[in-house]
Amino acid sequence: MRTEITFATGNKGKVASLRHSLERRGITNVTIVQEPLELTEPQAESAEEVALAKARQAYQLLGRPVLVDDSSFHITALGGFPGPYIKYMLTTIGIEGILKIMEGREDRSAYFLSFLVFIDEKGNEHTISGAPLHGVIALRADTFENETAWSDLYKIFIPDGSDKVLARMSQEEHAAMKREGQGPYSTFAQWLKQQP
Repeated sequence: MRTEITFATGNKGKVASLRHSLERRGITNVTIVQEPLELTEPQAESAEEVALAKARQAYQLLGRPVLVDDSSFHITALGGFPGPYIKYMLTTIGIEGILKIMEGREDRSAYFLSFLVFIDEKGNEHTISGAPLHGVIALRADTFENETAWSDLYKIFIPDGSDKVLARMSQEEHAAMKREGQGPYSTFAQWLKQQP
């Protein structure tokens, strides 16, 4: 039986990543439909709270199975800031501003944390998280344009175990860096596979 899931996002990179995770798991009976919705982004302490609030809004608007993803970005030298406020940081000071703040700092470690919230046809909420993706902030931004990149952070973030920024990685390399099987997209794909 074919299932259709609406992915409430304007981010083509996230949609490509999810489709890639489903393909890797051999899931062929699920169609992902991208739906960019104007959702209110609450000011919350975690990406999980933001994803849950946005998923509820999307489900109320659409009335059908919907998936929402929200990520946070934590910089160790800044006490974990910006966390869930990364979108605001990127729209105000951008990656050049982040690099400026990091000038002269010895500790350039940072990590991504992502949460998916899926609301099924019965209105049941399922929250899926993955292991953090650790790495460091590069000294300068890469200029490479990657159509599957989720944000400009891909131009300045070097995952642990790599010598290049996320923007320079293929989807296969990216999946490996996210420790395939522990990322939220592959966890969601595995969960879908187990559904009757």
